[in-house]
Amino acid sequence: MPSVNFIQFQLEELLSSGYYSSMIYNLNQFRTPSFDKRTKQREDSPYTAASIARQAAKAIVDSRALVDPIEVGELAGPTKLYRAHDGSSTSRTSAGTLGRFWVSSKLIENIWASTEGAAAGRTRRSQFKHLVRSCNLVLFEWNAMTHLACMHIPDGCRAVVVMGKGNWGAVLPRGNEGRGSAGGTTVDKSLSRQLSRMSTEPTTQYVVPLFNPNWVRPVTENESSWPLAS
Repeated sequence: MPSVNFIQFQLEELLSSGYYSSMIYNLNQFRTPSFDKRTKQREDSPYTAASIARQAAKAIVDSRALVDPIEVGELAGPTKLYRAHDGSSTSRTSAGTLGRFWVSSKLIENIWASTEGAAAGRTRRSQFKHLVRSCNLVLFEWNAMTHLACMHIPDGCRAVVVMGKGNWGAVLPRGNEGRGSAGGTTVDKSLSRQLSRMSTEPTTQYVVPLFNPNWVRPVTENESSWPLAS
């Protein structure tokens, strides 16, 4: 995993473009105490390209979320990213619609297609959610994954992203470098059961540190196109 400084430098260079100045302005205009707490931003300090880059880089490194090689760049619209989250949960660890971690629409399409042989209705949808969790190495205590949100980056717009495959080390206790419990801290039975259901080939994830909240909308299960946004 690259250092915080390495990721921050690349993010800050892109976010310092005049294109993102209006997004940063809106972030400061509509910030909330809960958002500041989540990003660990002092209430009396404005968000800047440097602070956003630093927060995102530190979150990636501290969580061990991605493995090398990672790529920092921009996604141009029109394109769609997806995120599973906890819905209206107010838990301290709740995963909301405006989180940083997203996956590609192609991944969602492929996972949904792979469940075609499952029974219709709730069974197929449950299997789909299980596969999304497995492919992206998401533990139950991190994210209930009961809802889906879609970020639609419109034509002519773009977003800065950090791309990389999910890291097995992120779901293991500190001290375990590889999959399982060998060579480090003992893995308890509950975690072992979850690990046994995880994919051996983690998928590519996109960390999006700054975006227009208006790009994000829920994908409700009463939509005929679910899990894809219409």
